[in-house]
Formats: sequence, structure tokens, C-alpha cells
Amino acid sequence: MRPVIMTALAMIIGMIPMALGLGDGGEQNAPLGRAVIGDLLLATPTTLFFVPIIYSWLRTKPPRNFDEEIAREAGETVK
Repeated sequence: MRPVIMTALAMIIGMIPMALGLGDGGEQNAPLGRAVIGDLLLATPTTLFFVPIIYSWLRTKPPRNFDEEIAREAGETVK
């Protein structure tokens, strides 16, 4: 969770000068900077919370225990 938040925050902070339209011709790039910041503010919580929740709802089978399957196929007793 921490690396995703740190990466998004670094990108947002880096885009602030562009979003403010500073410098020559900055007013042309300002909408792009604002769009990127808005997208990051929406996509980061979606990635961290919404996607895992939907995945857990859609997963119907429990995870497989490969160690038990290998032992069963080898004819060993499973604890």
C-alpha cells in the first residue's frame, strides 16, 4: 500500500507546477496537469480498495493447497 501511495503522491506533487500553468505557454498545459492530478486522485483509492473488494466478491472457490494435492498424488498421508 505504501509504495502505491508514495508513487501517486510524487506524481501529484510533480504535476502541480504544470497544473498551475506557470511559465511561458503554461496556460496550454494546465488542463492536462489538472486532468492527470484528478485521475491520480481517483485511480489510487480505486486501485487500493475497490479492485481488491470486487476481486474477493468474484472469487467463488477457496484457494488451492498445492502441497496437499502433491502429497495426495504421491500416495502420502495428508495431515
